[in-house]
Amino acid sequence: MIRKQKKNSKYKNMRAERLAQARRDETKVPSGRRYVLDGHTHTLGCGHAYCTVMELAAEAADAGLEMFCLTEHGPEMPGSITDMFFHNMLSIPPELFGVKIIKGMEANILDADGSIDASPAILPSLEILSASLHTPCFPPDTVERNTSALLGAIEKANVDFLCHLGNPQYPFDVEAVLQAAKRHDTMIEINNGSFYIRQGSRDRCVDIARRCRDLEIPVILGTDTHWAEDIGRFPWADRALTEADFPDELIINLDTKRLTDRLEAKGRKLGVVKKDRAVGLFDF
Repeated sequence: MIRKQKKNSKYKNMRAERLAQARRDETKVPSGRRYVLDGHTHTLGCGHAYCTVMELAAEAADAGLEMFCLTEHGPEMPGSITDMFFHNMLSIPPELFGVKIIKGMEANILDADGSIDASPAILPSLEILSASLHTPCFPPDTVERNTSALLGAIEKANVDFLCHLGNPQYPFDVEAVLQAAKRHDTMIEINNGSFYIRQGSRDRCVDIARRCRDLEIPVILGTDTHWAEDIGRFPWADRALTEADFPDELIINLDTKRLTDRLEAKGRKLGVVKKDRAVGLFDF
């Protein structure tokens, strides 16, 4: 009986290893780049994703990632969580399954002034802050108003990066927004999900990548994961960067230090462990 259990355990381990290798193989891209972090993921908390933090971390480990950013939708997104979720993000360990977790928010841009739904009270709890235009929170508008909204988010909200700018529903003045991003050291996301979620994004994403290349603006790739197995997989975003002849040195995802250095330079406190507050209260 014991021998049979050991045999079954051996086969389970072999199967797990094969599955993990298959996951890693799926992350391989034509360019040969090795992406070690994912800048944009979601969990059940947002109301329209289908995975937990633990599931994301486990899949990230299988995919060979070293880090991912948990960028949950802000509270104005219908069905999403409240401020309390972000206040309590320090309860999430800074590392799971050997993968570091950067905890933050994908804030919703709410108006043409660039207001976002990240209240001042929760900003100290965020390790990273991105911002996006979403139809339930800011319906598509004119080029002028869309541009104004993005400029406001860059200039007033101190966001770390703007998400899925390739969305054709939101035409905007690309040059004005990217020049502002350059001035304020704001990263631009190339969103892998846009190529199948936001139809018509392909050419815009490539054009934006080309202009970021010319202006030497760093880009961060995000899967926009709503299902755990998508994490760390950038087949379309990688092709867009290759078509844009984008230099590796400006791709944040190739080295986790590129991201952590930028965040710390902006005053973000990374890797805080909530339980450390109790250290020294008692002798053990």
